[in-house]
Amino acid sequence: MRIFLSILGALLFIGSAKFGYCLLLEEKLSGAEFVSLVIAFAIIGLILAFASEVQEFSIAGNIVKLKEVKRDAEKSISELKSARTETFRFLLSLAKRHPGGFSDGGIVDGRVNDFWSLYDQIVAFNCEDKLTNNLLEVVGVLLQGQLNRISQNSDAVKSKYGGKSETPAPSQLTIDALDNDSVALAAKRNVAGGDQDKIKQMLVLGLEEYKKLYELREKYKNKM
Repeated sequence: MRIFLSILGALLFIGSAKFGYCLLLEEKLSGAEFVSLVIAFAIIGLILAFASEVQEFSIAGNIVKLKEVKRDAEKSISELKSARTETFRFLLSLAKRHPGGFSDGGIVDGRVNDFWSLYDQIVAFNCEDKLTNNLLEVVGVLLQGQLNRISQNSDAVKSKYGGKSETPAPSQLTIDALDNDSVALAAKRNVAGGDQDKIKQMLVLGLEEYKKLYELREKYKNKM
C-alpha cells in the first residue's frame, strides 16, 4: 500500500509539473503562479506518499488531522457494530415470546417465520459467532413450540412427547407423526376435515420446519 501511494504521489507531481510547464509556455501562467502550482502538487504528492505517517497538514490555514479523523471514524464504526449486535440480541429475546391473541391453529409455530427473517439478517451482518448462545436458546424454545404444533395434529406424537422437554431427531419424529394409525385417529377428530392425505401434507410441512430448526441447533452446538 505504501509503495502504491508513493508511485501515485510521484505521478501526480510529474503530471502537474508538465501541465503547469505547458501553461507557462503558452503564457497562461506567470512564473510565480507556475512555482505555486508545482509546490502545491508537490505537497499533495508527499501527503499521498506518506499518508500513513502524516499526523496533520494545513490547507489555507485550515488544519486537517488525518490520524484523528481516522481514529474517530474507526471508533464510531466499532460502536455501531456493538450496538447492532446488542439490537440483534434484544430481538432474539423477543423472538421467544408468543404473539398476543389466540393461536392460529396452524402446523407451524407463529414465531418461526419471524425468527428466520431475523436469522438471515444476523448472518448477513456476520454476527453469528457473537450470538451463538442466544441463537441456541431461541432455537431450543422454537423447537419445543414446533413439536407442540405437530402433536396437536398427531396423536402418536402427543402421547409420546407431550409434556416432556425431549426434542427427538427429525427422522424419528417423522416416523411417529406419519404413523397410519395416528393419522387415522386425527381424521376421526376431524383434523383437516377428516382428509388423511391433507393431514399427512400438513404434518410434512410442520416436520420440515422442525427439521430446519433441529439442524440449526446442531450446527451451533457443534461450535461450542
